[in-house]
Amino acid sequence: MSRGGLRRFVAGLALGLAAIVVWAFAAEAIFRLTNIDVATRFRVSQVFFDPGHPNVRAEMGYVPFSTVRSTYSSNPRGYFDADNSIDHVHNSVGWRDVEHTLAKPPGTYRILGLGDSYLWGQGVRREDICLTRLGGMLQKHAPPGLRIETINSGQNAFNTVDERNSLRARGLLYAPDLVIVHFVPNDVEPDVLQRGPKVDLFVDYLAAYMRPDWLTQRSRLWAWTKQRCLRAMNSKAYLEQSLASFQEHDEKWTQCRDALIDIQEICRQAGAQLVVVIFPFFIDLDGDYPFQPIHDRVKELGRERGIPVLDLREAYRDYRGPELWVHPTDEHPNEIAHGLAAKAMAEFLLAHAQELDLYHPRPSTPATVAGNRP
Repeated sequence: MSRGGLRRFVAGLALGLAAIVVWAFAAEAIFRLTNIDVATRFRVSQVFFDPGHPNVRAEMGYVPFSTVRSTYSSNPRGYFDADNSIDHVHNSVGWRDVEHTLAKPPGTYRILGLGDSYLWGQGVRREDICLTRLGGMLQKHAPPGLRIETINSGQNAFNTVDERNSLRARGLLYAPDLVIVHFVPNDVEPDVLQRGPKVDLFVDYLAAYMRPDWLTQRSRLWAWTKQRCLRAMNSKAYLEQSLASFQEHDEKWTQCRDALIDIQEICRQAGAQLVVVIFPFFIDLDGDYPFQPIHDRVKELGRERGIPVLDLREAYRDYRGPELWVHPTDEHPNEIAHGLAAKAMAEFLLAHAQELDLYHPRPSTPATVAGNRP
């Protein structure tokens, strides 16, 4: 290469590098000015305990009368409180619900919800949780004088085995007429309190296994780029692991399946009806949804066992998915997703009213309640 050609090459290279630097600074400025959230800015949760009560977890619940406050980095829908937070308040048994008497009041039809953080309502107000809304919707169609009561026993990180144990230990004491299992595709994962983190989709995958580096903490552009590169690399492995967990003879699916069968038998012996509702992961809902084989596996079990199963993916087909997230950094269903779920659940229950003996409370006697004590 001639000396003149070398100079032109170096000049061109320098110009190209300068353009990249200018573009990077401009992009960084845009990220900061528009306050775009990246995966390194996750919610911060604080726990506040009631000084008048012991700081001890309840059986199959959280610490009674405690409050978990989740604070997010922004408030994109204007839904959160002024400081971008949501309070999750627990009752006297450590459930995120109002108080309920053990004895079922006369003229009351009780629905017990089993589930994990989706039912617990991470990032949404209690009144907006699907089970709470479902109660109001069913009340509109109830016969005069009949009260619909919903009881939310959902707990963060619970899997199906935990939900079975919760039903045995606490749920049956309330003599429910209908039990609804809120199933999520990661419900085969181990209990977070026993064996390690129950990983939620790709955002929590990164939160659990990616530590921000020096540049990530200082550049939103780099954090955003790194997040998406890692997500692209890890998502395929996560999907493969998830689908493998639901193979016929996989230990995780076997335990999950057996727990669902146990729940069915427990409900049968108690005289309660059972419905399983499958929540999707909120990604690619309007396209080639990658977790559909997991839904199909659970629905197949429902057909084999005679368990009514509602797949909520159908309720979300007009959505891509992330627009139903609580926050750009939190893939839990937001208040809109909970509302759509409640509507689909109400329509499903009303369509199966005769099969489920809907609106017909079973007798609740002291012998029935006492007989269900663990």
